[in-house]
Order: sequence, then structure tokens, then C-alpha cells
Amino acid sequence: MLVLFTSGCVSRQVQTLADLPLPGPQAGNCCWQALQRLEIRYRDQTYTLTGALAHTTAGVTLVLLDPVGRRLLSVQQQDNALQTWRVPELPDDLPERFLLASSMLVWWPLSDWYEILQQTPEWQLTTTANQRVLNYKGRPIINAVYSPMPVSVVEGITLKTTTQAETVLLQHQLQPMSITIVTERWEPLQ
Repeated sequence: MLVLFTSGCVSRQVQTLADLPLPGPQAGNCCWQALQRLEIRYRDQTYTLTGALAHTTAGVTLVLLDPVGRRLLSVQQQDNALQTWRVPELPDDLPERFLLASSMLVWWPLSDWYEILQQTPEWQLTTTANQRVLNYKGRPIINAVYSPMPVSVVEGITLKTTTQAETVLLQHQLQPMSITIVTERWEPLQ
């Protein structure tokens, strides 16, 4: 199921995402966990998955589950290294960094992204009242559109995201792919 979704991400058009710097574990907006419902549209197919995302002082973890709760993929960022686990059915060249970067793009505060992207001038992040756009050398790569009330555009994920039923549409500009993200639960970790 996830194979079709990820196969489009591996093309040469998005290889630059492998070099995207990610905010580190000491970034702001720590520490929390979220449970999300993901609707992934790739070409003419739609997949429904559950995503669990956690940000702690030790790092960031993303877990994707199929509709029956089977773990398909785990990605953990500790410092600058990624540790991954995947079911054998998934291809070896699965773009884990892309999946983690997409999640972090949606939920991390703008201040964290601006700080890390200052070190790499080929990457830019622009915003409007209801969206974030990640650009590489001036070309849009990913749009994240927040609705109905875009409380998370600046702050990143917070309790307001779930209480106001905010939805994010993540649209890949170079691939026929989009992900609708609904955060069902968010809670701080102590």
C-alpha cells in the first residue's frame, strides 16, 4: 500500500530533499506526541494510514500504521542520524528522510525552520496567512495548507490544532501526491 506512495518520492526530481536539513531535537516546541489520520492520494489511488509523531529531547520519531494497526515504518532522528525500521515488503530505497521532513515541515514552529535554513541558502520557507511553502533554489517543492483556522502556520502543532479541528493538506509540487493530515490527539510529554 505504501509502496506506490513512496515510489513517486524516489524519482530524481526530489533527490534534493535528501539534503534538506532538519531541526534538531533541541528545537523549540518540545516535548509532545500526536496521533494523526493520514489520507494519502497518489496518482489515482487513495490510502488511509495512521501516523504517530513524537518530539522529545532525545529526538523525533515517526511511525506509520496500516488500517489494522500493523506498523509499516518507523523513523527516528537522533542528532543528525536517522534510524529506521520497515516491513520487508517496503522497498530499500524508501525515502525516510522525506517522510520525516514532511511531518516536521507541517508541525515545527517557523522559528525552528528559519534557524536551520539560514545555514543552507538554497532552501527557503515562505508563508502566507494559511500556508507554508518549502522551496529549493526558488522552486516550490511542498505546500502545506492549513484550514479552516490556520492556527499552526506560525506556532507549529499545539493543543489548539486538535481543539479547533485543524486540517493540513500537504501537496507535493513535483509529484502527483498529496496528504491530508488530521491530528486526532496531541498531548505534551513531561
